[in-house]
Amino acid sequence: MNLFRRSTPWSLADAVERHAGVPEAASALQVGDAVKLVIVPRDGLRERVWVRVTAVGEEELVGSLRSDPAELRGLRAGDAVTFERRHVLAVARREPSDSPETPSEPDATVGK
Repeated sequence: MNLFRRSTPWSLADAVERHAGVPEAASALQVGDAVKLVIVPRDGLRERVWVRVTAVGEEELVGSLRSDPAELRGLRAGDAVTFERRHVLAVARREPSDSPETPSEPDATVGK
């Protein structure tokens, strides 16, 4: 257990202004794709995290956090994260041959 991790409220950064090409990629997200989001704690440093898409809606998407954030207490790998396409910083598409549970690793991304 990391005693330096803090419990603090957080939100997601809007990535649209940072990466003009990502919104087009985010518009075609599918279950199984991985997306990079930026968590913005009320106090402290922003942190980039990978989330595997588990549900796609018209306005909101839901994903599963792929690893524990380094700084935030109370947010763990496997936790559900609700986000919008505007929050997507990068996209790693799952391979067509992959099942939704096993998308490709997030090394072939749109955006950075």
